[in-house]
Amino acid sequence: LCMSLCREAVVSTQSTGECFDTILDDEETAPCEFNTFKKLLEFLLQNKGGHDVLMKCVDGDLQRDMQSLVEYADKENARKRSEMIEEAGGYNFENSFTVPSQFNFG
Repeated sequence: LCMSLCREAVVSTQSTGECFDTILDDEETAPCEFNTFKKLLEFLLQNKGGHDVLMKCVDGDLQRDMQSLVEYADKENARKRSEMIEEAGGYNFENSFTVPSQFNFG
């Protein structure tokens, strides 16, 4: 039912020619939908009532799929963090000490 309502809204918007940009349309400012899903799922699972409602209709396959989405969200967050570090100049490992040329283990 929800998906059919969403499809109707999209078709209706497309047929009337309505067009406007939102924060979700901009790749740079758009929140990660996987991270949003993960946060929502974690919030629901913390709430006993939410957990019961959510898990009532979840079978083993769907639980694995949900876990895969959470893992993907973690990887996407790590990728974005790495990208931000790279844009800021990357990691800088300065050698602040001198390495001896000879070792005496004696």
